Amino acid sequence: MSHIHRIQWFDQQIRNAKYPNSQSLAEQFEISRRQAQRDIEYLAESLRAPLRYVAKQRGYIYEDNSFVLPHLYITDEEQRILKYLAYRYSHYDYENARTIRKIGGLLERFTAQPNADKDIRLPVFEVDARLLQIIELLEQAVASRSVIHVLYQGQQDPPQELYLCPVKLSRRLDEDYLLAAIEGQEQPAFYMLSGIRQLKLTGRTFTAGEEEGSVSPPQQNRPPLKPFTARITLREAPADSSWGGYAVRAAGGDVYEIDFWDTEAFLGHLLRSDWTGILSPKWLKHKVRDRCRAVLTLLDEQENERENESNP
Repeated sequence: MSHIHRIQWFDQQIRNAKYPNSQSLAEQFEISRRQAQRDIEYLAESLRAPLRYVAKQRGYIYEDNSFVLPHLYITDEEQRILKYLAYRYSHYDYENARTIRKIGGLLERFTAQPNADKDIRLPVFEVDARLLQIIELLEQAVASRSVIHVLYQGQQDPPQELYLCPVKLSRRLDEDYLLAAIEGQEQPAFYMLSGIRQLKLTGRTFTAGEEEGSVSPPQQNRPPLKPFTARITLREAPADSSWGGYAVRAAGGDVYEIDFWDTEAFLGHLLRSDWTGILSPKWLKHKVRDRCRAVLTLLDEQENERENESNP
């Protein structure tokens, strides 16, 4: 029997003025007093029950009788789901792993009973760290009503650079979606999260419309009318008309032309990608060089600090 049933019994005993304690709980469910005491601690610490021990009665009461236990009943199907989630969170090994594993431990406490079917194997899935990062940024953008800049490619469409006003996240079947309107337009559409190649929050905000899902076009800081065009040389020809999400077109030999709107986003793409030369524009070459120098300077300063600390 799970500790949930024991807590419900303990709660009822308090309400019936029976002054229950760890000994009575242990005897009722044939468990150790140590396990019974852990249940009482869980009731007080995790469920925030206003417990007070009455020495004269050698048992517990509620200091506030208005306290109500949260809904603790879990069906067999819900328990299987919780077991599965507890397993996945307990084995999480990405960013903030320590905190997330604690969540797994909390879920395990709700499923702390023997598994009736020892042959059941929990399914295993891979955690997509990139998707988690995208969802986190999108949740932030939805909450702050921030316009986002994305490189997006649908199932049959060429990649495109978009400025979107995100309304909400949604899930349909096996795909996660973002409901968003293109900046300057009111009617939103669904965009697959798997189609988002790059994502960045801009400094612009938008206003939600009166109708659910609609947005009002922002009135300031509109993107330029024409994109910038970079001419670069690549070691290998792109497999299709996209270079990391940016539309690319051949310009002769190993030279290619790429249009882009957001300078910072394209700079980040250049620093992550494999290319052999930047032919134009000249200012883009300077920005890449300055960014690389700044990173190298920072790394050198950190290295010097570590050497000074190790050699006082």
